[in-house]
Amino acid sequence: MNRTTARGTAAVTGAVLALGLGLSAPGAQAAPIPAPAGSDPAPAAAGARYLAAQPGADSLVKTFYVYPEGNPPQSYTDYGLTVDLGFALDAVGSQGAKLTAVTDALVANIGNYAFSGGARAKLASFLVAQGRTGASITELVTALEGNVSEEAGIVGRLVDADPNDYNSPLTQAYAASALDLAGSDEAAAARTFLLAQQCDEGFFRQDFSAKDAADQTCDGAATTTPSVDSTGLAVLMLQSQKDEPVVAAAIESAVAWLISQQADNGSFGGNANSTGLAGWAMGVAGATDYAADAASWLRAHQLANAGACVPFATKDSGAVTLDDLGFANAKAGALDAVDNSVATRASTQAVPALLWADGGNAMGKPSVDATAKLVRAGSQQPVTLTGAPGDTLCVSAAGARTLVTLPATGTARSTVTLPARTARTAVSVVDAGGQTASVTIRGLAGLKVRFATATKVRKGKRVVVKVRGLAAGESITVAFRGKKVVTTKANASGRKTVRFRATKLGRAKLVVRGEFANRRGTKVVTVTR
Repeated sequence: MNRTTARGTAAVTGAVLALGLGLSAPGAQAAPIPAPAGSDPAPAAAGARYLAAQPGADSLVKTFYVYPEGNPPQSYTDYGLTVDLGFALDAVGSQGAKLTAVTDALVANIGNYAFSGGARAKLASFLVAQGRTGASITELVTALEGNVSEEAGIVGRLVDADPNDYNSPLTQAYAASALDLAGSDEAAAARTFLLAQQCDEGFFRQDFSAKDAADQTCDGAATTTPSVDSTGLAVLMLQSQKDEPVVAAAIESAVAWLISQQADNGSFGGNANSTGLAGWAMGVAGATDYAADAASWLRAHQLANAGACVPFATKDSGAVTLDDLGFANAKAGALDAVDNSVATRASTQAVPALLWADGGNAMGKPSVDATAKLVRAGSQQPVTLTGAPGDTLCVSAAGARTLVTLPATGTARSTVTLPARTARTAVSVVDAGGQTASVTIRGLAGLKVRFATATKVRKGKRVVVKVRGLAAGESITVAFRGKKVVTTKANASGRKTVRFRATKLGRAKLVVRGEFANRRGTKVVTVTR
């Protein structure tokens, strides 16, 4: 069997996307996911705020696009994306009023969207999970049951009339969830057909076999395309049935395959859609370490202002961009309508996965370290930043600010420039969640060192030098006749008294130097008989 792994929305046919059947998440959710231990709630909460701002006055989401290229943006009411947004808000759990409004709007628009098996399955999986009942919901489920085949060879398969049948294991997963939650007699058949789309390696494939194929299973196909998205969605949609041994085994195998496909940087295919869906699936299935790796990559692609570092428009804050290019482009200015639609679609799948972002008071509070030594004023000094992988930090020092995104290691280096004057410079750090840390760097400018000493001293007697006006702990070097005679440090008050014996007659220069060569003072001392 020939296989190539498909990742991301590029693996979904244009027709499926046009019908709003893009990927989303568990119809069996219907309740916020409990905060994982050691996680930082800030990224998911910020993402939920962004998503909650996307529906219009009618509580539905519009998608903007340009076609043909060069024309003004056009838009359409995207019911499928609105469902995705509802799933995300449900999982994160911090936008209850908006979730209710979105759900109400979808109920009111069942007739405007649910005209195919896939659309009915997706919408029903969400509305039934939200506990909605009534005649319109009953009619929706009944219509969905009519899309479940009873034909020999494809019993349980979600179908539409050809040539407009765009169903796949993705829509089958929605159907299996919706029918199970609704208590439908068709639930078992739909689930059985869904599980048949899983190959022995653990993945769920991207496409069904032809309806007239003798073998409708994944393993029985001559060629098949493994899909991260189909696999992740199946794991999520089967959560309400995981008490069944056959389902539990399928989930375990699917999660193991997802783990095997995860890149070293935590992503799946380098895009937020697949990474979010897979991370979400791994998280709810208990593979929390791998879910945290995915969340770190997503967090590094989230538009997050921190403290006084505000490179992103306020309206865009919390959005998760599709990929590296999308994140880079967002720094150029506010997202336009089309780019915002792309970010909204990515965020609906990414935001729930951010629930597994490392951090919180347990491990994610940022820290900043710098040299404890005295350094030259006006110099550039490295600082080491640590915190949750993917977290956004604003580093401020001497009026300058730098935005830093922590890599997967959770450690990064930045550079601050000290004032040209002697000063204790505070280097402060604040992350996107408002957690802070700081360190102080002491910089020393040039100085004429002040000290008191006798201008004459007898040979064999001690020369007493009283130094003042230095920094606490500053190095002091005393030289007489061009030779170093004392090395010490200033006390907490920047003072020090040193002594050395005069051994040679005559006039000689006494030099007191501080930490650096530009901090020095000189006097002439005469040694007499």
